[in-house]
Amino acid sequence: MTAGDGVTLIVNVRSRRGREAFTGVVARLGDAGVAVTPWAVESPEEAEAVLRAEVARGAPLVIVGGGDGTLSHAAGILTRTGTALGVLPLGSGNTFARSVGVPLDLAGAVQVIAAGHRAEVDVGLVNGRVFLNSVALGLSAGIARTLTPDLKRRLGLLAWPVVGAKVLWRHRPLLLDVTGETEHLRLRTHQLLVANGRYVAGPLRAAPGASVADRRLDVLAFGDGRLVSLLRVGLGWAAGGRAQQFTARQVTVRSRGGPTWVSVDGEVRRAGKLTLAVRPRALTVLVPGDFDARRV
Repeated sequence: MTAGDGVTLIVNVRSRRGREAFTGVVARLGDAGVAVTPWAVESPEEAEAVLRAEVARGAPLVIVGGGDGTLSHAAGILTRTGTALGVLPLGSGNTFARSVGVPLDLAGAVQVIAAGHRAEVDVGLVNGRVFLNSVALGLSAGIARTLTPDLKRRLGLLAWPVVGAKVLWRHRPLLLDVTGETEHLRLRTHQLLVANGRYVAGPLRAAPGASVADRRLDVLAFGDGRLVSLLRVGLGWAAGGRAQQFTARQVTVRSRGGPTWVSVDGEVRRAGKLTLAVRPRALTVLVPGDFDARRV
């Protein structure tokens, strides 16, 4: 810790650009009139300790630099507190930064923090854990499980298709029951996404009209269990088409084949049942002055 009484800045120096950006970020914030007390952290536990201390003392703002996993963990602590989140996008995809309109270049992100405009955005809950972007079952969970920090650091977003090509051909479809308030789907598919924000996996949009302020989760299934169907729907969706099945405030997902791998904002775990819900306007974030979740 650097002594001082400025706004607390937490940077995950294990994120793609964290270590190399740390000193420069402190200088940029200072030049923009934001005095900071900087912490360089290397684990979620370190970051959590600092964040909980800031919430306990009633800090109005904490700035967090890192990738989507780092921001997702921070949101789990800052949700429904009086402490706002300032976002410095230092990861590979920076999905949440895109959903709230924060520029991906550090100069632009610092200016958003310095201006201090706030917005309340939705978060998702999965089995009680907060997530910002999406919960994924199937192919992308397999890719996330295979990705290494070194590969993400070297290739950035390109790491996903590189690993995906290897995972795809040995991946078996999932058998899932997916239930919303008024919908029930019995699926055989290689990929299911439940999205909270406008974007998933970097620049890919979840669905037309999706946003971090619509109080809904978007449920997307990709294909009918055949690889050709997965590729057709997935490529069409990536090009701006639709894969959406329904939207809901609450969703239950059951795997008929037993526990399967699940990616929650990039953090992979096994589960056989998922209970998901949206928590509207639960997180305060610094955003551009003209931020409109519907137009990001």
